[in-house]
Amino acid sequence: MLPLAVFVVFARALGPEVIARFALAVSLAEILKACGLPGLYEALLHRQSRPARGQAAALAVFLLIGLLLLPLHGAALVALFAAAGTDPSGSELLLLLLVGLRIPIDLALLQPQAELARRAAYARLAARGLVGNLGATTLGFAILAAGQPMLGFAAYTLGISVGNALATVVGTGTLRRPRWNGACLKALWPEGLAASAVRFCATANNQLDQLLVGAIAGPLPFAQFNFAKRIEAAFGSLSAILATSLFQPDFAARAKVATLAAGLRQALTIVAMTCGAVAAGFAVSADLFIGILLGPAWIAAAPAAAVLAVSGYGRAIGSVHAALLSVSGRNASLFRRFALTIVVGAALIAVVARYGALASALAVAVQILLGVVLLAVTTRHDAGGQALRIHLVHAVLPFLAMLAFAASARWTVLGFAWTADVPTMGSSIAAIMAASAAAAMVGLACGAAQMRHAWRPAPDVVLPAEPAWRT
Repeated sequence: MLPLAVFVVFARALGPEVIARFALAVSLAEILKACGLPGLYEALLHRQSRPARGQAAALAVFLLIGLLLLPLHGAALVALFAAAGTDPSGSELLLLLLVGLRIPIDLALLQPQAELARRAAYARLAARGLVGNLGATTLGFAILAAGQPMLGFAAYTLGISVGNALATVVGTGTLRRPRWNGACLKALWPEGLAASAVRFCATANNQLDQLLVGAIAGPLPFAQFNFAKRIEAAFGSLSAILATSLFQPDFAARAKVATLAAGLRQALTIVAMTCGAVAAGFAVSADLFIGILLGPAWIAAAPAAAVLAVSGYGRAIGSVHAALLSVSGRNASLFRRFALTIVVGAALIAVVARYGALASALAVAVQILLGVVLLAVTTRHDAGGQALRIHLVHAVLPFLAMLAFAASARWTVLGFAWTADVPTMGSSIAAIMAASAAAAMVGLACGAAQMRHAWRPAPDVVLPAEPAWRT
């Protein structure tokens, strides 16, 4: 939530067009960073022999590619600004170009991060992101308080990478001296390239739509779309935490179809009661939230934000299936489906982005829906032939009930007209979120028996139709 809060503060100080240009610079940096062979990180974790040599060789590659991508970021950014019809001033353009420094810094940071992971220094790994974000936020707000909002936002944007680097390297002795080693790189190359492809797909899935909307739609629609994407990203972050800390270990411990189906019901219920409840409440009250946080100038972003909140819930459902595939030896299948949805989504957005933020958000929602359907079909055998019923009962119907409860609460308190009366809006938001949470609790109570069964997996039962990949 901290990046969203920082965005709100600087959006009020800078306005939509400046925010749009910074968002475009960050999205371009993330896409180019994914081209820097970041999958060598996974290869380093897998490689057990002579880790220091492998890390030194990987760091040399990271630094070389990062520095080569830096001028490419600047040239591409200027071209995107020209395509979008926006012309930042000289000082602003310099600050936007400095955002590109995130590329070599973040790529080089993968080497000491790999060493921390090898040492099982989980506390430092967990703390560095928090330290980096808090440090960057403090620095950005201090410069903002001094009357330099644009410089403050640039310092915050670049400060996240610098803070992460300092928190990872200082006092750990993890940073190697970069040294080219052809033999080590040859051993790391196959796995590193495959992992880089998966990382690129994941990055493109989150950032490519923003590049297209920024280049085609213009600064103001892109600023609205970027805010909506930040709402979706909040759901993505929560679902990623659930997937890595809960769903993946749970699915990995289940061996047969009967227990996997129980785990799938459990995971979808958890996603519906967390991401679904918040998404339903926000979708119904998006204009009220935005009116309070950003002011009337941003109200036009409300429809796109509501659509991408629902899309964020779809991403959370997809993360359940992705977690199951990732721990059952089907990463290649997961990659193919990611690639297909990215291509389809990019084509849709390229066609409709000229019509504004809402049209672009709807295209993203179609992309996410396609991805969820493909992933659900891929894992249909794990559901024991009940995939459709499980999704209806544990994901779709509860979400529709939450939307209905939230809409009823808004109608009761405020109606569906927007009002500038902040206290009235605040009470309406509270009522809407409470109604959505109440619907989630009702759904959780109705499925309590199944949830208890899911937490205590039944003995494995060998069914007649075992999937071929398990055999």
